[in-house]
Amino acid sequence: MFLIFGFLFAVFAYTIIGLMAGFVTVLLNPWSLLFICVSLIFFLIVSGSGSVIGQYVIKSFKKVQKYTLVELEGLSIAVKNTIKYTIFSGIFCSVIFVVISLGHIGTPERLGPSIAISLTSITYSIAICCFVFLPTLAWAENKKNISKDDI
Repeated sequence: MFLIFGFLFAVFAYTIIGLMAGFVTVLLNPWSLLFICVSLIFFLIVSGSGSVIGQYVIKSFKKVQKYTLVELEGLSIAVKNTIKYTIFSGIFCSVIFVVISLGHIGTPERLGPSIAISLTSITYSIAICCFVFLPTLAWAENKKNISKDDI
């Protein structure tokens, strides 16, 4: 449940910040977002973290939510790995866009905005981690600690 609410909050926050600042189009870089999301989906499928996180999402919609200590540990590890991958994919995407932006080095009018837009990929990856995955990680860690105290 945290994953869905976190994603919706991130979209809401980006929209409000963009509207208040008057530059919604600067914050919207579809190529960066596409690169991060596609690589994140690929990572979740290949690493197996997607099945662990998917089980959490399915269980979160049920009324009775019972989690074992092993499930919480697995979710915690899967989310930690996903956070690391999301941050590094944002940095990698930003480096790619900076290299592409340096192709405009002869035209200073285009160089500044190109580099600014290339940094949105890092912003996207940080927002995805902070609003989507970190609340889930905190919830899993708290549940895990409570479960350890009960044993």
